[in-house]
Amino acid sequence: MSSLASHVLSHSPGASAALSRRVLLVDAVKELRLSLTPLLRTVGCEVVSVDSLLAARVELGRFRPLMVLVDWRVLPQDEGPGCGVLRSHPLHGDVPILVVVGENTPAELLESCVRGGAEDCVLGPVRINELQARLDVLRDKTPWAAPRLMERRTPRTVLLVGEAPDAPDGLGPHLEACGHHLLYAPTRERAVALAAEHSEPIHLLLVRTAVTSAEEMLRVEHLRTDSHLGRVPTVVVTDADVTDVQSFGQVWMSARTLAPRHLLARINGLLQRNMVALLVDERVPFVCPVEFREVGGYSWSSCYSSALSPGALFVRTLVPARCGSALELRIHLPTTREVLEGPGLVAWSNPYAPRRIASYPLGMGIQFLGMSPRRLMQLRELIRFSSGS
Repeated sequence: MSSLASHVLSHSPGASAALSRRVLLVDAVKELRLSLTPLLRTVGCEVVSVDSLLAARVELGRFRPLMVLVDWRVLPQDEGPGCGVLRSHPLHGDVPILVVVGENTPAELLESCVRGGAEDCVLGPVRINELQARLDVLRDKTPWAAPRLMERRTPRTVLLVGEAPDAPDGLGPHLEACGHHLLYAPTRERAVALAAEHSEPIHLLLVRTAVTSAEEMLRVEHLRTDSHLGRVPTVVVTDADVTDVQSFGQVWMSARTLAPRHLLARINGLLQRNMVALLVDERVPFVCPVEFREVGGYSWSSCYSSALSPGALFVRTLVPARCGSALELRIHLPTTREVLEGPGLVAWSNPYAPRRIASYPLGMGIQFLGMSPRRLMQLRELIRFSSGS
């Protein structure tokens, strides 16, 4: 799993320090500072302005800002590290990065924002309500009343044993794309430690193994005797065939006979999630500005997409809509300058939260609803073009 698909914050002392009132603004042509500085000051922020990403990295060594605002025009045109210059800072590399883009921002620069780990973007000119919403989240002034979500819609946490975060063709990234929270444990010993360390409930124990044997079942059962995992449903995905298994309450599935989407469907079923429409195993990278608002609402929010599938759009933002919300969408296509409009439903939602050990994408997965045949055909063409097929 790359840093682009998840947002894992460190446990460094800086991450738990008192929140700064300062916002670091990176703006070479000085247009943003003229418009945003008064807005930020009215909501109680102090603005520190620099004209390059390298200068911003130096400032990160001097203080920890609430967030970094980056004008897209300071991004390198030659596929350089871009926002990665800030993300790789050893002390304050986890500070949220918000990129201000325009309708004429090249698609290549938007893609570099995703590669560099930027959490969010807004379409200029920046609207005060969008800025305020992000500041409220970063100041832990969550606008949703507690409890924020009903239990059946809260994120599900999966402890994945035997698979590394960056494993090629792993189940972890597919499950993250479904909105689940993943705890990666390469070994059983690490799994026991993570179960004790993680403060939230674990909803599923998922074990990857190369073989099917009675000895392996006993090893999994021994793991389940840990006090933190004793009542957690368990799925074992094996690379071998599964035949006549006495599973001790474990669910065994074969990756040899089941395609990824069928594995995901069964796992999501156990987690009481219907994620079939997201088609995460068919998603392709797709980056463009996106605007959304709840049906019947007045104000639009902007963000950007990270991936597209035949049934859904995956977006990155610090302030996603709540799970289950019906949305109106505007998808801005950088290459053709078209705007696709249509309805959607939030299938999963992960708001910003600091100091966590689970891996999962910020933002939301939006299922397309009621798209016209012409729009669906356009989306399929975009998917084929993005996948290079």
